[in-house]
Amino acid sequence: MHESSMAISIQGIVADEAQKAHVSAVTSVCLCIGDLAGVEATTLTACFEMLSEGTITDKAQLIIKRIPATGTCTVCGTAAIGRGRMLRCPSCKTGSVKLATGREFYVESIEVEKLEKGDEHVESYP
Repeated sequence: MHESSMAISIQGIVADEAQKAHVSAVTSVCLCIGDLAGVEATTLTACFEMLSEGTITDKAQLIIKRIPATGTCTVCGTAAIGRGRMLRCPSCKTGSVKLATGREFYVESIEVEKLEKGDEHVESYP
């Protein structure tokens, strides 16, 4: 289950960014995940929630935006859009498609609550 190591990495990214921005809490984390990235969203969300307990992301919502697999057929040049984990040319039906999108996995945005002025000493991050 590689989703747990992904959740740990996401937590690290979010904690680093939160520390830099001097925030009191993270309210949401938006991820972009390609359909061909091999990530089970339900498992990733469960791991993220479990790892968030007692951290700056304790109440944060994990928002996942799926990015479809797209590409160009290397045989006839037609644009192809994947259905699930299959990417085939809609014209010539070949599976020889040069991938353009679908393997993404990144943090797109982090929504936070800022510390009130003068409360900078309240939160500290390891």
